[in-house]
Amino acid sequence: MIPVRFAGKQITVRNTSLEQTPVLELKNISKSFSGNRVLDEINLKLGHGEVLGIIGENGAGKSTLIKIICGVYNLDQGEIFFDGEKVEFQNPEQSRNRGISTIYQELSLFPSLTVAQNIFIARELDQTGIHGIISPIDNRKMEAEARRILHDVLGTDINIHSLVENLSMAEKQLVEIARALYSQSRIIIMDEPTTALEAREKEQLFQIIRDVKKIGTSVIFVSHYLQEVMKICDHIFVLRDGQCVLDKPADETSVENMIKAMIGRSLEKQYPKEIVPIGEKVLSVKNLTRKKVFQDVSFELHEGEIIGIVGLVGCGKNELIRAMFGIDRFDSGSIETRRKRYPSITINDAMRDRIAFIPADRKTEGIFGIKSVKWNMLISALDLIIKNSWISYRSENRLANGYIDKLKIKTGSSSQTIASLSGGNQQKVLLARWFLTDPQILLLEDPTRGIDVSVKTEVYKLLIEFAKKGNAVVLVSSDEEEVVGICDRVIVLHKGRVSANVKTSETSVEQIKIYSEISGEQQ
Repeated sequence: MIPVRFAGKQITVRNTSLEQTPVLELKNISKSFSGNRVLDEINLKLGHGEVLGIIGENGAGKSTLIKIICGVYNLDQGEIFFDGEKVEFQNPEQSRNRGISTIYQELSLFPSLTVAQNIFIARELDQTGIHGIISPIDNRKMEAEARRILHDVLGTDINIHSLVENLSMAEKQLVEIARALYSQSRIIIMDEPTTALEAREKEQLFQIIRDVKKIGTSVIFVSHYLQEVMKICDHIFVLRDGQCVLDKPADETSVENMIKAMIGRSLEKQYPKEIVPIGEKVLSVKNLTRKKVFQDVSFELHEGEIIGIVGLVGCGKNELIRAMFGIDRFDSGSIETRRKRYPSITINDAMRDRIAFIPADRKTEGIFGIKSVKWNMLISALDLIIKNSWISYRSENRLANGYIDKLKIKTGSSSQTIASLSGGNQQKVLLARWFLTDPQILLLEDPTRGIDVSVKTEVYKLLIEFAKKGNAVVLVSSDEEEVVGICDRVIVLHKGRVSANVKTSETSVEQIKIYSEISGEQQ
């Protein structure tokens, strides 16, 4: 055991350099569902203080593997060893008791509880300083510790008294990380942890990962962002169709090799941008303001144009695009379409003007999980399938199957529940839902969040084809490379104000990052 300082606090940790036995080892792990083998004899080792990157396309088996490690699923075949000792995780509690914490992409926080309460849920401190049943809970101690983790360790200014439901997606993710850090986990599994984080927040997260490595904590890092995997991980583990196809130290492989392993071929062009003629103005945003969120935002959108809106967490970009669709209100300014000028706009107004919107959080705001693919696809276009007050099942199946083929949606049938589809295919269903309404403008909030690299390219092609027909797109993104790669123009927000409105052909990812950090007056 050796003493070290972590986040300004003296702690004692294992001397992991002397430990040869992996903290976690999987041997010949297999798992099937309904006769379909989703994991096939997987062998994996995780060292003490090691960051292991697990990647693969949607449906490759990543989620199943994680859930076996966490005790959510029981394995069909194989063995699990923890510190060299054979273990059987029959449920998540047994996994947690061994010191395994998981931060899922779909967060598991309690919206109606405060930040501090979520960090200590099921691990409350009583007046003796530990979790107890008889002694009263010590809220002051918990709040002080929550503040220390969030402010001193994670470097955030999140209010510990805020209700989680009022936090941004990035802030919620940081609360999940704080919960895992408080539990002093031996292994932290991070499932797509950077999808809602901006560049600065990502760097904070990477520094946190480097810090927990110092105290011997191991990290399993699952991500679709391959450059990030290369940057932070020590070892790379690639799954394809339930099998391991690459298992190497990070310094012995490359992004190109990872892509080839994932999809079985090289990806020629991730951002298939085409030159599309820019036509007439279809939308004008004038001096749009919402107090303490965004101020005096103005821009125009034209036929054939794809505009990206970027900025750091809290800059107001998500609230702006939601206000354009009538979900959030704005206090002053206007939105002008070809048909009408709106000093305030509702969702019905937007839809009448052929504006469509797809939110970032597919699970809670986009899909109806228990309903079928065709139900989710056609819910916004009922007039196309209702004849004489009756649903025409022939029309329903024809339209649904047509878009399944057109958008290359991977599903057993149009009657399959949408929740059983991968994230990328769910996103395609949402795109089909709106394409069926014949929109002229698409408003998209992080449209490729949680989607693997090859499906991202398919989504980009769909947006370009949409624009080529004389339509227009506005997308909010946390990925500057995506915006530069796919958009014609980018609007950068800094603390609610436009700090740049530039053609992507005349800027760079590095310049956009600078615009995100400074106001227009500082340029």
